[in-house]
Amino acid sequence: MMALANRIVTAFEDFLEDPAGVLSGDAANPDHRMAGDGDLADPALAYLPDGALPEPGKGCIIGVIDDAIPFVHQRFTLAGGLSRMAAVWMQDARFRPGTGTDLPSGAEWRGAELSELLARAASGSLPGEDAIYRLTGAVDLTRPGPPSGAFEAGHGAAVAPLAAGFDPGDPRARDHPVIAVCLPPRIIADSTGVLAPVPILTGMLFIIHRARRLCRFIEARRGQPRGSVRLPVVVNLSLGLTAGPRDGSSLLERFMDAVSAVQAPDLGPVHFVLPMGNHRQGRLRARLRAGQQIGWRLPPDDTTINAIEIWGPPYAHPPRGALQVTLTPPGHPPATTAFTLPWQFSVLSDAKGTPLARAYYTPHLLPDGRWRDGIAVIATPTCPERLGEPFAPPGEWRVGIAGSTDPGASYDVMAQRDEVIRGFRRGARQSWFHDPAYRSHDEAGFPILTDARNGGDPLVIRKGTVNSYATGSRTLRAGAIYLRTERDAAYGALLEDGQPGDCLAPVDRSVNAGTMIVRGRDSGSFALASGTSLAAPQLARWLAGQLSQGAVLDGRQAVRDKARQDQQPSRPPDQPPILPFAGPFGEF
Repeated sequence: MMALANRIVTAFEDFLEDPAGVLSGDAANPDHRMAGDGDLADPALAYLPDGALPEPGKGCIIGVIDDAIPFVHQRFTLAGGLSRMAAVWMQDARFRPGTGTDLPSGAEWRGAELSELLARAASGSLPGEDAIYRLTGAVDLTRPGPPSGAFEAGHGAAVAPLAAGFDPGDPRARDHPVIAVCLPPRIIADSTGVLAPVPILTGMLFIIHRARRLCRFIEARRGQPRGSVRLPVVVNLSLGLTAGPRDGSSLLERFMDAVSAVQAPDLGPVHFVLPMGNHRQGRLRARLRAGQQIGWRLPPDDTTINAIEIWGPPYAHPPRGALQVTLTPPGHPPATTAFTLPWQFSVLSDAKGTPLARAYYTPHLLPDGRWRDGIAVIATPTCPERLGEPFAPPGEWRVGIAGSTDPGASYDVMAQRDEVIRGFRRGARQSWFHDPAYRSHDEAGFPILTDARNGGDPLVIRKGTVNSYATGSRTLRAGAIYLRTERDAAYGALLEDGQPGDCLAPVDRSVNAGTMIVRGRDSGSFALASGTSLAAPQLARWLAGQLSQGAVLDGRQAVRDKARQDQQPSRPPDQPPILPFAGPFGEF
């Protein structure tokens, strides 16, 4: 785990230098320093007011990493207006000196000072919650980029209250302090997730470090021995990707597994909860053998790039460029890559030499020392922004496996997510794979949920469409079900074994009446939303409740078994357990 942490700390340099424009110019910390022990005695650095500290011997810290988290929402307060938000880090806010000098960027605010701001709003000296968001830098209309915190309904506003929101009078509220990380808007805007791992990893490190400091703070305020308070932590990350190695080998997944497997001497166990993903029926995943081809359909009028990834099976020798890909754009002859060394790239051009796509050879080293060949193919937009710029021809491209490959091996082909994200991104249109053997609906018009019910043997598959952030060995994956039928939602992704998740949570009312009621940014507001992003915080909330009562749940199977014990009526052991509905407004 230390080696992984060192790699993450090294990645801070790229985050600070910001070559890709992830951060606003005034967000970087100009005087980065290590954290000290001042947070244990300095009132300006206090994590929580004394009246908001968890009860002795109880509690579980809930961490949330998302976009525009409504950290002064009433559901994050106790009776009397005290904040339960021990720390919130807005990674792209204007840098705030004083608090958070150990952070690479942004602004950190802690519970004691948030409680003071809430008291000022209650007395009328601050004109409400919106004024607090502006004062703290969560909403700043003078800075570049969309101010995601200004939207009344947003992803983080829906997810965070589901994971950690309680009625202020609920006795459980005090036992669940919250640590939150608001990701930069440009990270949320990039649906491909290329820039996301470092901000997410730094957010996880922030939650773990602040959770440790919160335990020490509780000891200092109560006069308890050092190391006697070791609260467990549940981290909710309701984000995901549709492409990637999906073998648990990414830096993000390895870090989550390492943290979850190690019992730290000064902190309780740490659990990570992620959504399964929403692309079971998206036709974004195919499985090919050497010599086979699949249709890749690029929609017209797409102003963004389209990308796919091809991943080969593991092998023991160093990369030799054995995997090659043949691309055939509509109206053009086929072209095959000719990689001989790692990290090479090929350009596919038309007869006039205009580039249509690039293919990058990126072999991937697995933790066990073996390698996997990976190729990323990136097509130029089908709709150029300016007259005369190159563009990829829309329609059906053909993608095939070539090279000196094992004829019996299978190769995973995945399309990267390319969607319009409200408030951030326009002009994106999702590409997909076309296979005549694939059937999306049965004769009655209902969606076909599994490959086994497809009626043929398609190259395009539904299984293994799980969020590629969530294929490690210890992360918990939450799937969505319909409340009225308790069947898994048709859009919910599947694991490689065909299961819709480790645990399931009600999200949509039925297949014909989707969405659930979620909270908006401002206290008292609400919106309608859907997706496994809303199942993950329900699992995180349930798990935090179990851990706060002293339950010891080590690993996925222990969590599933505990959830199955609490389930009425019990489901068959080969099916994931269903959690009780935890919507913010009760039954719907």
